[in-house]
Amino acid sequence: MKFQMRLAVVCMIFSSFTVTSQNLTIYRSSMSVEDTESKLVELIGESGLVYFETVIHDEIAQERDLDIPPTRVVIFEDPDLVTRLIKCNQTTALEMPLKMLIWEENEDVYVGFVDPKLMSKRFLLEGCDDVLDDLARLMVRLASNVIRSS
Repeated sequence: MKFQMRLAVVCMIFSSFTVTSQNLTIYRSSMSVEDTESKLVELIGESGLVYFETVIHDEIAQERDLDIPPTRVVIFEDPDLVTRLIKCNQTTALEMPLKMLIWEENEDVYVGFVDPKLMSKRFLLEGCDDVLDDLARLMVRLASNVIRSS
C-alpha cells in the first residue's frame, strides 16, 4: 500500500511539471518569468551554447499601449547540432535558431518549446533522426534544469 501511495504521489508531481499540448512540451516553473529567463540564459552559457537574445513581448506590447502577461522567447543554438541538422536538410534552417517560450498564465509560470522531432514530418526528413533526438534531449535537459533550480 505504501508503494502504491508513493507511486501515485510521484506521478502527480511529475504530471504537474510536464504537459504536452499544441505540439508544445511544457514545464511549470516555481520562479517568476524574469528569474526563469535568467536561469535559462545562465544554463545556455554554462552549456557552451550560443545565446542570441531574449524577445520580451510584454515590453514590446507595453510600448504600444497594449497589455499582455509576461511573455518571453529565449533564442539560442547549439552550433554543432544545428549544423548537422541543416546539413541533413537545408530547409530545416527555417526552424533555427532554437527557441524556448517563458510565460505567465493564471499566476503560474511555464517554460515551453516545440519538440524538434516534429520537424521530421514537417520537412519530410529521412536519415536525420539522430540529430533530431539530440536536439530534443538538449531542449528537455535545459527545461528540466531550469525548473529543478527553482
